[in-house]
Amino acid sequence: MTQRQPSSSLVSLTCLCIYAAVVVMGTVASGDAAGDPDWWKHTIVYQIYPRSFQDSDGDGVGDLRGIISRLDHFNYMDIGTIWLSPFYPSPMVDFGYDISDFTDVDPVFGTIQDFDRLIVEAHKRGINVLVDFVPNHSSNEHLWFKESRKGKDNPYADYYIWDDGKLMPDGTRQPPNNWVSVFSGDAWTWDDRRQQFYFHQFTVEQPDLNYRNPKVREEMKNVLRFWLDRGVDGFRIDAIGCLFEVEDLSLDEPRSKVANVSSRDHLYLDHIYTNNLPEIHEVIREWRDVFDEYERKTGKHPFAVTEIYDETYVESMKYYDSGADIPFNFDLIGVDRSCDGACIRSYVNAWIERMPPGKWPNFVIGNHDRHRITRRKGLAYADAMNVLLLTLPGTPTTYYGEEIAMEEIELSFDQVQDPWGKNVGPELFHIYNRDGCRSPMQWSDRRNSGFSSAQSTWLPVNPDYKTRNVEAQKIQGSNSHLEIYRFVAKLRRQSAFQSPDIHFPPDTSSGVIAYARYNPRDPETPSPVYLIAVNAGGVPTTDDLEVRVLGRHFKTGVVVLDTEGQEGRTEEEVALKDIRLRPGQALVLKLCQRSNDEL
Repeated sequence: MTQRQPSSSLVSLTCLCIYAAVVVMGTVASGDAAGDPDWWKHTIVYQIYPRSFQDSDGDGVGDLRGIISRLDHFNYMDIGTIWLSPFYPSPMVDFGYDISDFTDVDPVFGTIQDFDRLIVEAHKRGINVLVDFVPNHSSNEHLWFKESRKGKDNPYADYYIWDDGKLMPDGTRQPPNNWVSVFSGDAWTWDDRRQQFYFHQFTVEQPDLNYRNPKVREEMKNVLRFWLDRGVDGFRIDAIGCLFEVEDLSLDEPRSKVANVSSRDHLYLDHIYTNNLPEIHEVIREWRDVFDEYERKTGKHPFAVTEIYDETYVESMKYYDSGADIPFNFDLIGVDRSCDGACIRSYVNAWIERMPPGKWPNFVIGNHDRHRITRRKGLAYADAMNVLLLTLPGTPTTYYGEEIAMEEIELSFDQVQDPWGKNVGPELFHIYNRDGCRSPMQWSDRRNSGFSSAQSTWLPVNPDYKTRNVEAQKIQGSNSHLEIYRFVAKLRRQSAFQSPDIHFPPDTSSGVIAYARYNPRDPETPSPVYLIAVNAGGVPTTDDLEVRVLGRHFKTGVVVLDTEGQEGRTEEEVALKDIRLRPGQALVLKLCQRSNDEL
């Protein structure tokens, strides 16, 4: 608990801290991309996994009309941008990431007219729409691959990576090298019709496109143009690090330093010939040229974020300069029960300190490929992690359901849908299976949590939906996960949260991450300063969080948010010298300065 000050301090005329109208004054718009090239800096991005968001036709699978029916949720939550995971025609081997047509909608999700209506309805509400762009590979059911299989002398022959392989003494052929698929096993598959091997970084059904072929590059630029013409506001670019392979396909990749993994596991090798090749950035620049072409035409800046996992930061930082607005920062997806405040602070600092000058940070705590934060860190930390995500500098990305602290479903092996989980078998599926974080969105306590009227859904709804759902948390009031998220989403419109500036008080407990947010460019005088303190550890803490920012010494603050009990705490003034937090508690304070606190 924080220490209360005498009641007289609440009305002190020398305290330059007024809570009133904290979420309505000095705000920055969160949506509407037109005319503002930096719109993506001021928004919350919300990832929708279309299969799991809302089913409109009773088949147990979410769809575009379902998303349209839920757009008001984003206005309620003050979320300005939605990002749609793949909805394109697909055999669904990898649930939409095996695309058989890059410029249409799969019937399970609706029609291209439904997509057009989604754009219109979203923009009507001031909501921007991002779509997944999956450039590395197609489905083996794509027309290009079907034609490419026919032989070496047709227009599509070199759209993919083909090789004769090694001729063995017994007359058989083996793959040209030892490369391993991300989903485990050989990355090469023999095609009887063409009599060659083709390369696939992912499943057998996802052949890699050949970006050394100018025709392929032009085809994919036309894909971008197709969706830009339909009004999308930007792209999340999938698996960008896999875009190129070395030209010499005889080269074996060396053994990695990862111990106790099978030779069939992707971690077994150091992927020096199949990941993060420099040619990738040439293509990113070409895509940015396309985006710039549309910005000149429409006055709207197309946003581009790249998916890249890079523990060293060396590769990810290059995307800032080659055409992406931001490369995804997945550091906080590494947060688990062992990661305390000091650990989180090290992640935050690592990204910010390595960014090129003048670039913009971003943070994300969950996505469709990783365990939910409630699984990794624990339900008790869900609110604190959302406060952290929404108050750190930069653009935050929320994974659907995080606003209500959705938990993962538990599945047996025979219930697994995810190809990665299936490929590794019953002994290891619980490690690799991604279905747990993809269960249907929980809207209400009605059948299938209001997600679908079907008898059964593509993945089971979490049994806790009766009490954990959007409607219930609206009724519960300001202490619910939903309303805490909503409050902070509105708070981050404040100028202090729209700058890249952050200051960490020294010498906090290892369990605590605390930081001040402010905007030195704010015309308001004096510029408001906020202090956020999160106990991400396992024991109660007491810290001196007095800070010196903008030439001012702050010793007290007014409570704006307390995740342990919002009601009754707002407008309470507390001493920063003695801030006490329980595990999983987050506190947001608007800092006060008295005349005798001047430096």
